[in-house]
Amino acid sequence: MKIKNQILYFVSVLAVALMTFSCTNDETKDVVKLPSIVEIAKADPANFSIFVDALKKTGLDITLGNPGSYTVFAPTNAAFTAAGYTSAAINALNPLVPADATAIADLKLRLQNHVLGLGTRTSDLLATGYSKTFGFLKTSATSTSGANLSMFINKPATDVLVNGGAVNGGAKITTADIDASNGIMHVVDAVLLLPTIVNQIAANPSLTSLLGLVKSTPQASVLATLNAATGAAPVSVYAPNNDAFATALATGGYLVGKTDADITKILNYHLEKSNRVAASTTAFSTSVDITVTTLFPTYTFVITKGTLKIVDKSTPAVNANVKVLNIQGSNGSIQITDKVLKSL
Repeated sequence: MKIKNQILYFVSVLAVALMTFSCTNDETKDVVKLPSIVEIAKADPANFSIFVDALKKTGLDITLGNPGSYTVFAPTNAAFTAAGYTSAAINALNPLVPADATAIADLKLRLQNHVLGLGTRTSDLLATGYSKTFGFLKTSATSTSGANLSMFINKPATDVLVNGGAVNGGAKITTADIDASNGIMHVVDAVLLLPTIVNQIAANPSLTSLLGLVKSTPQASVLATLNAATGAAPVSVYAPNNDAFATALATGGYLVGKTDADITKILNYHLEKSNRVAASTTAFSTSVDITVTTLFPTYTFVITKGTLKIVDKSTPAVNANVKVLNIQGSNGSIQITDKVLKSL
């Protein structure tokens, strides 16, 4: 009887082992390795052949073909053609020719502005609002790195927009959340421009009041100042949000009764010749207050240490809170505030 029981026990163990092996083997057969972002693009030449050629020419095909975690906004062939790019022109670029080497560097920077450093689905991008791309502020003709450019994602209606959509140098996501072995790919309908500070203001619905004011005819000089800024000579904008303007324009508000000339001075009080973001060495401080010299001559305000409140010329002082920091454009930066700063 003892021998019989041992035999039955052995048979039971063997059966379980065989079943486990069989299940494991079947599960292994069902596992399909995801292609990389580059492999996905290569598999669809009808839509992405120009994108693939651009990646190859700039060397970004190596990065986006290797293991990692990236988000890539991939323009279609139609998007590249509309932006003036063709495979023939890209492939003809010779890195040994100085003019072509510059064109390749410019193309690479533009492509880097389509890449984020973490694979992210659109739902998470929408929740975040701003993300940092691999693109950067180019402070000189030969710069190869700098403060990373910001990308703004929002959904004003049924569309998911990047940097405000194509009318603002951005794009619309036409196919979202394509899983790759090294991240997520989103198909877009335009090749993104490097966003200027005006583009960044225009992309964010909470800054429409500021945009409308800056683009009004009496404030043409302020708009000219923003448009004239460059990577080498950037401008920082302390941008009041819509709620701040609503308060300033309400009965008894700060802007009520101000002339166009007054508004010009007030807007210039919100501008600084700098690129004041966290990546710069003197941007903000945890130990000392920072005095900002504005473009309204000789007028300053203070960014308090640690708390990031702005102390303007209010009497009594009513501090503005910095609501969103470090929005980086190709020619300057933006800090969103909850108050129109008082200078007069």
